[in-house]
Amino acid sequence: MSFSITNPRNAIDAKRAAIEARKASTASAGANPAAIIRYLPPGECPDRNRIVFDDSGSMGGYIEDAKRGVVEFLRNCIPNQTAVAVHFMNTKEWSTELRSNLLELSTDIQEARLNIGGTPFFNTLKKALEATPTLTRLIAFTDGSPTDQLQSEGNNEIVEGWNTSGTWIASANVIIKIAKSISTGIPIDTVFFGSEDRQREIELLKYLSAQTGGYFLHFDPSKVNFSQAFKYLAPCHRLMLASSSFRASIESGRQK
Repeated sequence: MSFSITNPRNAIDAKRAAIEARKASTASAGANPAAIIRYLPPGECPDRNRIVFDDSGSMGGYIEDAKRGVVEFLRNCIPNQTAVAVHFMNTKEWSTELRSNLLELSTDIQEARLNIGGTPFFNTLKKALEATPTLTRLIAFTDGSPTDQLQSEGNNEIVEGWNTSGTWIASANVIIKIAKSISTGIPIDTVFFGSEDRQREIELLKYLSAQTGGYFLHFDPSKVNFSQAFKYLAPCHRLMLASSSFRASIESGRQK
C-alpha cells in the first residue's frame, strides 16, 4: 500500500507524506533499520574506549557474566558517539580494532569462544594504550594477580613471569607514563572482580586509576552482579561515578 500527496494542502499533510516516505524507504531496505544506519569511522567518534578483558583461568566461572556486562556497557553507549575495542588477555585471534557498530560488536562478544590462560595484565594494557586510532579512555577489569611485568627501560615486555607487588608498581608506573604521554592524558578506569581479602591486587588497580584520573570499582561477586554493574563505566553514566556515595551503592549491590 502506498501513500502519496500531490500538492499537500497544509503542513500536517506534508508531514504525513514525509513519514510515509520514510516508512517506504525502510521497507525497501528489507525492513531492517540497521540497513540504513551509517556508522562514523571509529577514529571520528569523540569517545574511543578500549576495554581490557580478563579471560584468565580464574575467571572461568564468570566469563559469561563478564561478557554480558560488556554487552550491557555497549548498550549504554551513545551510537555514533562512541567507538569501542575489546582486548582479551589470552584470546589472540580476536580483532582489537575500534568499532562504532556496537550492535555488531555485542553479537561478536556474545558468540566469542575465549582462550583461557594467565593474566598478562600489563602487557595487554600497554598494547591497548598504543593501538590506533588513539583511545580516549582505557577500562580494565581483572580478578587476579598479574603474571607479567614491564621493564622501565625501553618498556620491554616480560610475559608469564610471576612477580611481586613491588614489580607490579614498577610496571604500573610504565603504564602510567604511557597513558600520560598520549594527547592530554588517558584516564584508566579499573575494576577488581574478587573478594576483599585481595588487598594487594585492589591497591594496584586503585593506584593505576588514581594516577591517571580514572575511577576504581570493586565488584565482590558475593555482592555485585558484574553484568548489571559494569554499565556504569559507559560514557553516559560515568559522571555519576564522581560521587563516592554512588560508587559505594554500586559496590554494595544496592544500585542495579
